[in-house]
Amino acid sequence: MSNHTYRAKWIVPVDAPPIEDGEVVVEDGGIAAVRHRSVGSDNVRDFGDAVLMPGFVNAHTHLEYTVQRGFLEDVPFFPWVRALNAAKAHLSPEDWLLSSRLGAMECIAGGITTIGDNTDAGVTMRVASETGLRATIYQEIFGIDDREPIDPILAALRAKIEAHRRLASDRVRVGVSPHALYTLRPELLRALVEYMREEQLPSSIHIAESPAETALTELGEGPFWEMYLRRGITWEPPRMSPTHYAEALGLLGEGTLAIHCVQQDHADSDAVAASGASIIHCPKSNAKLGAGIAPLAHWLKTEGLTVGLGTDSAVSNNTLDMFEEMRMALLMQRGVRQNVEAVSARDVLRMATLGGAEAMGWGAVTGSLTPGKRADLIAVCLDHPHTTPATDPVSALVYSARADDVVMTMCDGETLYDEGAWRTIDETGTLSAAREIRARLADAAKKETSP
Repeated sequence: MSNHTYRAKWIVPVDAPPIEDGEVVVEDGGIAAVRHRSVGSDNVRDFGDAVLMPGFVNAHTHLEYTVQRGFLEDVPFFPWVRALNAAKAHLSPEDWLLSSRLGAMECIAGGITTIGDNTDAGVTMRVASETGLRATIYQEIFGIDDREPIDPILAALRAKIEAHRRLASDRVRVGVSPHALYTLRPELLRALVEYMREEQLPSSIHIAESPAETALTELGEGPFWEMYLRRGITWEPPRMSPTHYAEALGLLGEGTLAIHCVQQDHADSDAVAASGASIIHCPKSNAKLGAGIAPLAHWLKTEGLTVGLGTDSAVSNNTLDMFEEMRMALLMQRGVRQNVEAVSARDVLRMATLGGAEAMGWGAVTGSLTPGKRADLIAVCLDHPHTTPATDPVSALVYSARADDVVMTMCDGETLYDEGAWRTIDETGTLSAAREIRARLADAAKKETSP
């Protein structure tokens, strides 16, 4: 039986108060004890002036887009979506694989041990399995045009899900992502609800992300509506909010991640809570795309509503840094509400760990340093000018720390990253390939825009 003890100035279990001068005992990949440091422990590693905490749960991302970081800057939401879809044509399956691997590198180095990844190309099942991440991989599906028959779309999805299941494990699960209300027609969405129920598959759907989406479902106008008219797509606006439209279609329920939910009123978020679905907040992406500021402070006070945190993709965020995401979530709420008590540091730390784990059904396994859970553990160094002095570890993590302060990342008791070295990824080869892919993408974009 393997037994290792990890010590630090602070232990932050998340589901219990911080422990000063503490230790975490790991046995056979699980957490055996979380306590004040003892005498005579074997196989001890002391991180010194650092925090030991659960690995971050990035509950919404798209790792396959990582190579497009910085590709679409300062573009409004609707043209951004169109340009992103157009760029997909220039990337091969191998490109998507390498891009996802680059995203996994960033996640692991920044202390992320669990991801909720939405994938169109489908390659992140392999990447998560190879790199040691804990993950639920949601296969995306699209289909807005009512001239395309539903049966072939569903057949293609079933084939992808079965292929993913062959790679699934105790650490990697399979789900479905009906992409968004504006990319899937209602008949297909209803069919997907039945399929997901029959197969008992969790789901992840972008909902109420932008004013353009609200204009579409409530009024039958705006850029999405105009795009339908140009393409000859027949679509009847439901004359209700995106959230209530999703509810009416049966898309909200246990095991559903409602991503973004920026354009919501209290009745909308109450509907999500009543359904048993969870909300995943992506504040940096929402702000960068001008989508708005979500009602996070209200969500946190809504009984029965689980809220997690996600970075979204590197193409809409530029980084997969959960420290930045926590900070942005907290500061935006305090600023817009002009209330320092709107959201606390402990609130956002919980969202970034246990909240996301519970939302994705991993709460019994990860998200907190609790004896009996798996050893998804990270060490965050506080011995830097920007984190010194640190007298409250939670405040230091949320207000001061950043991704490159992570010195060790462990998932399921396996060390994935240690002092600048990745254990499960070829760093040099991945970075080199990513630069080459991006150069080809830039060349293709220039040719398309040249006279």
